[in-house]
Amino acid sequence: MIVAVRAWNAGRFAVAVDAAVGVAAALVTVNGSWDKVASWLPHVVIVPLAFGQGVLLFLGRRRAPMAVLAAAAGLCAFMLAVGYPALAAIVGTWCAAHALGMHGRRTGRAELSGTLRDAAVVLAAAVAVAVAAATPGSRQPGVWNAFSLGALVAASWVLGYALRTRRDYVAELKDRAARLEAAEGERAARAVIDERLRIARELHDVIGHSISLIAIQSEAAARSARSNPEAVPAFMSAISAASRQALAEMRGVLAVLRPDAEAELSPQPGLEQVAEFVAGLCAGGLQTRLEVEPMDLPPGIALAVYRIVQESLTNVLKHAGDGAKAGVTIVGSRGTVRVSVHDDGVGPSGPALSTAHGIVGMRERVAAYGGTLRTGARAGGGFEVEAAIPLPGQEAP
Repeated sequence: MIVAVRAWNAGRFAVAVDAAVGVAAALVTVNGSWDKVASWLPHVVIVPLAFGQGVLLFLGRRRAPMAVLAAAAGLCAFMLAVGYPALAAIVGTWCAAHALGMHGRRTGRAELSGTLRDAAVVLAAAVAVAVAAATPGSRQPGVWNAFSLGALVAASWVLGYALRTRRDYVAELKDRAARLEAAEGERAARAVIDERLRIARELHDVIGHSISLIAIQSEAAARSARSNPEAVPAFMSAISAASRQALAEMRGVLAVLRPDAEAELSPQPGLEQVAEFVAGLCAGGLQTRLEVEPMDLPPGIALAVYRIVQESLTNVLKHAGDGAKAGVTIVGSRGTVRVSVHDDGVGPSGPALSTAHGIVGMRERVAAYGGTLRTGARAGGGFEVEAAIPLPGQEAP
């Protein structure tokens, strides 16, 4: 609606400008002195000439500027040849030449050919005006005055062309700025989406593991309530520890959503925390063998390794079944950190396994550092996850 109103207002302004130019040219033409006009020409003929010149400029200076210039130049040459004053005779031609420079329609590959064609028409009009001004019946003394009138026609076109070029350049700058602003908005929107996905992945890793551990400990406590009541407090302590750990990590993840909040942000878990995590699982009943080669990893890669181990062992808790055992191996080899997590349980099943949120999250983490991830059933039973992440600044021999 706003665009339509602006276009309508611009159209009204253009019509008003065309009307003003036509009326001004007609008035200047009709107000010329008639005392030295050729005796055979009735003085009153200047009225239709001025009216016709004004109508031409009003109706066609934007739609058909080349035709208007040809007609105005013809009228100007006639009026100069019969002795009409130079200013009154040529004002319409000046306006037409300026309009051709301003409103000549040329786009793309036709720009150069169209400009040359317009220049040729303007040159012909200027020559016609100069020749008419040099005829014996003209009131312009000397060749220089005749040449000046023709040169002014060409100068009017050059001025119009320069203004049009500047107008188009400014319009292009505005359009480019609008495109850049739109692209910046799209980048910001993508950044927001990426951040939301990152937060969702972190929450899935934290909450998924903790809830799975709490569920397993709760089921074990329920089974032991009658047969072995002494073991129930240990299970409840494990549930409490898992809950507190989940809350602490969740606060750290959600703190980025509240920059004005005074939240205490703890360091992200890394390679050093893998042993603590595995120890907690062993205390909860999942027998896990851990082999970690000491190494200094960048914080981002260390976090990715920790999350891969966390998600993989969480899947073991969910899908491997009772009595399953797991193994975790983290080693550095040829400029690459390799993570292997496997179990001997029944493993997950179903066609949607490869698109599960946890596996998709692990694959995205590994891909962010140019690594590879392989998941699938083991030949001897169970499930395995293998990730290889190249270390920056280290090339494989």
